[in-house]
Amino acid sequence: MEGIKEDTKSFSPYPLLVIGLILLAYALIQQIWLMAAAVVIVPFLTFYIVTVLNKPYWGFITLFTLNYFFIGILRYVNIQNSSVMMDTFIIFLLVCIFLYSLCGGKIPWQRANNKLLYISLVWMIYVFFELFNPSAVIEAWVYTRNSFYNFTLLVLLTSLLLSRVLDIKRILFLLSIFTLIAIAKALIQRYIGFDAGENAWLIRSESYKTHLLPSGIRYFSIFSDAGNFGSNMGMAAVVFMILSFYMSNKKLRYYYRFVSLLAAYGLIMSGTRGAMIVPLGGLAMFILLNKNVRYIVGGAICLLFIYIFFAQTHIWDSNRQIHRMRTAFHPEKDASYLVRKANQKRLAEYMVHKPFGEGVGLAGIEGRRFSHRFTTEVPTDSHYVNIWVQFGIVGLCLHIVILLFIITYSAYLIMFRIRNRELKGMLIAMNCGLWGIMLSAYGNNFFWQYPTGYIAYIFQTFLVLGKSYDNELTGQTKLEPNTNIL
Repeated sequence: MEGIKEDTKSFSPYPLLVIGLILLAYALIQQIWLMAAAVVIVPFLTFYIVTVLNKPYWGFITLFTLNYFFIGILRYVNIQNSSVMMDTFIIFLLVCIFLYSLCGGKIPWQRANNKLLYISLVWMIYVFFELFNPSAVIEAWVYTRNSFYNFTLLVLLTSLLLSRVLDIKRILFLLSIFTLIAIAKALIQRYIGFDAGENAWLIRSESYKTHLLPSGIRYFSIFSDAGNFGSNMGMAAVVFMILSFYMSNKKLRYYYRFVSLLAAYGLIMSGTRGAMIVPLGGLAMFILLNKNVRYIVGGAICLLFIYIFFAQTHIWDSNRQIHRMRTAFHPEKDASYLVRKANQKRLAEYMVHKPFGEGVGLAGIEGRRFSHRFTTEVPTDSHYVNIWVQFGIVGLCLHIVILLFIITYSAYLIMFRIRNRELKGMLIAMNCGLWGIMLSAYGNNFFWQYPTGYIAYIFQTFLVLGKSYDNELTGQTKLEPNTNIL
């Protein structure tokens, strides 16, 4: 945006500053609070818009940040149709990209020509045709529209705006900071207590029934629920521990190990038994992808230790969180697991005649706001069951095939095509973390919720475009150890 930059150099902001101060003084004297707020906010908003127009990359960083804290913010700020905010911001970012490109900015449009974007378009077309499902409700489709375009738009934005290896490193580093903030909030909940906003949410949504249990409190931090929090912490534990083995910067290695251990503790605090599969599945995938005997042996030992500790011993059973996590290895004794299986059996009898599903947004208790029917009276309690009920066995198979393609294709790239060691480590970490939450999604309905959905789409794009990032490093034996992340 060279034209914009030239204009701003010759433009003096002082007259506007004086006018702004006069308006602010007038608004305060007259106690016109809305006007005062506008005078303060508008300059910052204008500066931000100009910044994103000149460099859309910062818009993506804003989107990534807002996505992580979106649910936590909504506990304290009552916003109707809050998802429209995210949709609006994505549209704004797309507009900025096109304007930036039209004004001579370099956008690598050729990167949009990739396998994952075409695959996401297939899913988008399938969801669009769900509008013509005989049992569908258009209002439900509209309110759950994110299943229609989020996949495609996030793949497109990631492909265009995060085109360098340094961008991957920045996203992972930012994710580590956000993870620490989420853990800090969970620790506050445990040792200080829930605040007024969280107590109100527990009562309003009746989440106290699933979070304040006789077996112990399930902490949820800034996430939608403890299941989402626990699975994300499990993913973070896997991703950052694996990253620590491949980072050339020694300080960064120790920092990521610290984050990984805290994330594992966050998983335990969540009390989410289904999230236990995340580190186990991630470790198993790490063993499969690795050609380093030392890492394979170390991963296998860790996997065996975790299994023996939880499945074959009663060590620290006095700790409520550990005792609850241990029951994940004995599901036949868990009443809630048996109820879930019974619900799935009931749904199977109903869904046998609905290969394309009941309709978008018409699965689980949350679907009652659109329609009262059998599928909205039976809890789904699983991402895959939720997909099955909404989109039918055809949609479920398509969804699973897409996920498995991403995992297997990226595994092929990692094992046979990626040459740079540090990049390979980042891709292995994301592959293992993604595989872990894919497994956990069977027992928890969180995969498309904030912030998991966006993180998963970004990781998937990095993985499928792994070879293009490796090509950037052609001729280098390793990344520069002193490369700044931020």
